[in-house]
Amino acid sequence: MPLRHIAMAFFVAVVWGFNFVVIKLGLSEVPPFAFAFLRYVFAGLPLLFFIKRPPISFKLLIAAGLTMGFFKFAFLFVGINYGVAAGLGSLVLQSQAFFTILLSVFVFNHRLEFHQILGIVIAFTGIFCIGLQTHGNANFFGLCLILCAGFSWGVSNILIRKAGPIDPFSMIVWTSLVPPLPFLGLSFVFEGKNALVEIAHQLTWVGGACVLYVSWIATWVGGTLWTKLMSLYPPAHVAPYSLLIPVIAFLSGWLFLDETITLETSLACFMIFAGLAINQYTRSTRHQTSITQTDTDLNSQEQQAA
Repeated sequence: MPLRHIAMAFFVAVVWGFNFVVIKLGLSEVPPFAFAFLRYVFAGLPLLFFIKRPPISFKLLIAAGLTMGFFKFAFLFVGINYGVAAGLGSLVLQSQAFFTILLSVFVFNHRLEFHQILGIVIAFTGIFCIGLQTHGNANFFGLCLILCAGFSWGVSNILIRKAGPIDPFSMIVWTSLVPPLPFLGLSFVFEGKNALVEIAHQLTWVGGACVLYVSWIATWVGGTLWTKLMSLYPPAHVAPYSLLIPVIAFLSGWLFLDETITLETSLACFMIFAGLAINQYTRSTRHQTSITQTDTDLNSQEQQAA
């Protein structure tokens, strides 16, 4: 990756790492499903008539919108709402890197090497240890929900890669049109039919700023840059940079939310980080070249078929 794309990946990590603090603050004023509904309303509707639809099928567009928007953030917001700390939630969400690689094996026929399997085992052992350290069913349940969010993110990475080289901003805007109605339905069922009315009367400038941050900065800026990287490089090559997200989230949570974790949880988090590092950063140059060539061949075949 050229330096500008590496810097782009670092910037996305900062935007999304701080996003967990913003979500935590926003959920103190807005219930999770209504929060997600407002996020995608502001992310999609303002630009609907100004941004051309990406040249992909509606089936792929809807699938990407559901996995990247609805399922991922439904699980994530509810998990954080159940008491999972911002930094811890961001760390567990990076299980998406494993899911991305495992799905790449089945979709793109990428070979899974021993060090990747070892990394997966170590990291999921760490996640299991975190589950043992949580006190009460609510936190453990929230942890499981965030794992589901990580799987949804992994699926969306594969779908973005299959979409090929497209305008990333167009992809983000149009996929943002998919989640609002499902989130609105969940809000009506679980948060009450008057939830949005109550929010309109009670929302402070802090809550409003949180909604706009996740809608415009995290979704438009972060989502567009991440989609661009995923469309340019193999998913397993881009995913490692998401490891920076928990670092930013933990620092942000410590600075702005006064969050702390126990020594045992810190060690478990280190296991997850170590597993991710082993899984992602110890590939040989030959393996990287093989993956890139495989994706190039697949893209050539898809273009010829089209």
